[in-house]
Amino acid sequence: MLLSKDECALCKRIAPNSYLRRCFRCGRFYCFDCTTYDQEGYTICLNCARRAVSPTRLGTKYSSLSRYLLRRGMFTDRVVLRFADIEGIIGNTLPFAALRDPNWWRNTHSTAHGRAWVDVGWALESIDMSKRTVSFVRVSQPKGTRRRAKTKENRKTEFFKRPLTFPRPKKQMFPSKTKIAKVQARLRNIERQTAGGRMLTKLPSRSAYEKRLFKPEAKPSKTSN
Repeated sequence: MLLSKDECALCKRIAPNSYLRRCFRCGRFYCFDCTTYDQEGYTICLNCARRAVSPTRLGTKYSSLSRYLLRRGMFTDRVVLRFADIEGIIGNTLPFAALRDPNWWRNTHSTAHGRAWVDVGWALESIDMSKRTVSFVRVSQPKGTRRRAKTKENRKTEFFKRPLTFPRPKKQMFPSKTKIAKVQARLRNIERQTAGGRMLTKLPSRSAYEKRLFKPEAKPSKTSN
């Protein structure tokens, strides 16, 4: 009895149905080497497992390639990249179709990877599957980067289109309660000094003559009758 065979959706290996497992998330069939288990014990493929553990990103998988081409467009009009370089830029592996099928690299808006270089003004010039390199060339300037030269009339219209803005009044700064208390204490001291004279903090010292005349420690002498 012949067993029916099928192909693994990830590694493209042909194996019997008993050797394939179905992913709980995407629903495709994969071989034992391309599947694993999640935290709940369900069988999932390696692609779904990688998406589960990888952090969320803004944009698509190839958005970092678009940003890279935009930066390179400031200095050059032609870029040659290896497949390994592109994987390092996007931080992910390329699908098997990109490594085998040259039509995967066509310039089109219908695919996410095609929009990565077409939307920013670049196009695929050539591809070498044996050396695993692709060449991109800049064909136009991306949308939103062109700036219209400001003439005298444009400046006038822009000036009158601006909304009227008035300067914001400055916020009044009031002294703190501590500073007010210190100033009030100083004023009271000045009033006391002017009203009752300057307060003496230390008594003046006596002269040597006064010390000889009056000695409070000495006992009075007895006078004879």
